[in-house]
Amino acid sequence: MSDVLSFYFDGAIVQAVKACISNDTLTIKDARTFPFDEFDDYLSACGEKTCVVCSNPPLFYQDIVHLPPAAGKLYDKLVRSEIQKAHPDLTSFSIFHRTIGESIIDTRQYSKIAVFSYPDDFIADFILKVNRHCMAISSVYAAPCSIARLALSTCGTDPDQPRIFIASLPGEKLLLVCENGEMEFIRKIPSFDSALLPEDTNNINMTVDYCFQSLRIRPLEAVMLNQSELSEEFSASVSIPYRATLPLPLTDMPPHLVQEYLAPVATALHAATSPGFGNILPSDYAAFSVHKKLLTAAAMFMLVLTLLLGGYLVAEWLIISELKSKIARARMELSGSADELASFRKLDAEVKRLNQPLDFTTRHNTSLNPATALAALTLPASAGYSIKVLAIQSGEGFLGARIEGNINASGFSETQAIFEGIVEQLGNIPGYTVSSSSVDVKLKTFSIQARYKGIGTQVK
Repeated sequence: MSDVLSFYFDGAIVQAVKACISNDTLTIKDARTFPFDEFDDYLSACGEKTCVVCSNPPLFYQDIVHLPPAAGKLYDKLVRSEIQKAHPDLTSFSIFHRTIGESIIDTRQYSKIAVFSYPDDFIADFILKVNRHCMAISSVYAAPCSIARLALSTCGTDPDQPRIFIASLPGEKLLLVCENGEMEFIRKIPSFDSALLPEDTNNINMTVDYCFQSLRIRPLEAVMLNQSELSEEFSASVSIPYRATLPLPLTDMPPHLVQEYLAPVATALHAATSPGFGNILPSDYAAFSVHKKLLTAAAMFMLVLTLLLGGYLVAEWLIISELKSKIARARMELSGSADELASFRKLDAEVKRLNQPLDFTTRHNTSLNPATALAALTLPASAGYSIKVLAIQSGEGFLGARIEGNINASGFSETQAIFEGIVEQLGNIPGYTVSSSSVDVKLKTFSIQARYKGIGTQVK
C-alpha cells in the first residue's frame, strides 16, 4: 500500500489528487481543482513531502525518427540530436520516445521511433512554487503518456492493435493513437464538456483519415476512456467501431471522479507501477535533487561527526579535570613535606660526594694491567715445545697476547698433538680465550693469538 500526491497542470488549472494504491486498486482520499494562483495556498496547507506531476503544456512536438536497430543503446543521445536538428528553437527541453515498429528505407531496416518533446520552461514556475514549500518532485510525466498507459489496460489480451483513445481533460479532449502497445500520435481538441459532442465525432473521423493517409495504420476501434456508456447516435457517426469504458483500476471509482480527474489519477498509477518510464523531469532539476540529497547526507554525516567529536572532547575534558585535581592534591601533600625534601636533598648530595672515590676505586680495580696478564699467563714447562715470542698489546676492553714458538717432535702427528695441547692449556688459563691459532708441521713452529679480559672472565 502506498500514498501518492499527484498534480495535473496545464498552465492555468491545477488538479490535486491524494490517492492510496493497493493491489492495483486506487482509492481517492482527496481531489481538488483550483486556479494556478491558489497553488501556494494549497501547498501551505499540504503536509506531503513528495509529489508527482502530470504536465500538459499547450505547445509540444511530436516526431517520427528512424534509426538503425544496432544503435539501440545510443537512442537517447541520437534521438535528442535528431530533435534538435528538426526544431532549432528548442533549447531546454525534455523528451520521451518509444519504438513503435520497423520500417524499410532504401532496402535497409530501421526502427520507427515516436518522439514527444516538451519545453522545460513551461513547468518552471510550477517547480519553483513546489520547491518554495520544501516539497520534492519525484517524477514529471506528460499527460498523454500516463493516460495512454492506463488506456492500454482496457484492451485485454490484444493491446498491440492500432486504436484511438479519447480522454476528457479540463478544457480539452485528447485523441491518442496507439500501435503495438505504444503511443504514436497525439491530437488536442478544445472542449469544455467531458461528454462526447457532435463536433468531436468529426475530429475523430479526421484523425482516422490521418492514420490511413500519413501514419499508414488502420485503427481497430475508438475507445472513450472516462465514460461508462455512450448513446447509439454517436456510434453511427464514427467511421470505425466505437465503445466507451472505464480502465480496470478505476472501475470502483465514482464515474464523475474518473471524468474530472482522469489525468492526475492516471499519473498516480503510472508513478506507482513504472516510475522511471517516460519521466520528463527537467535535467537541471534532477541534478539539483541529486545534489540536494548528497548535501543532506553530507550535512547529516558532519552532524554525527560533530557529536562524536563533542563527546570525545567532553570525555577528554573530564580526564584532564581529574588529572588537575590529582596534581593539586599532590602539590598540597608536597607543600607539607618541605623538611623531608630538604633532608632528602642533603643526603643525596652526601651520596654523590661519597660516590666519587668509590667510582675511582672501582675503575682502578677493574682496569686491565699488562703485568697481571703476564702473571696469569702460566704454561707448564715441557721439553715438547719452546716459546720464542710473547707479546702483550692493549685492545678495546681486553689485552691481546701473541705467543710464538717451536715444537720439538719427531713426526707430523706428534707435532700436531703437542700444538693442540698448548692451545688447550692456554684456553684453560683463567681470563684467557684463544682467538686464533696456527701450526706449521713441516717447520714445526706455531703461533697463537689470545685475549685477556681479567681473572674469572672468558670471552666466548
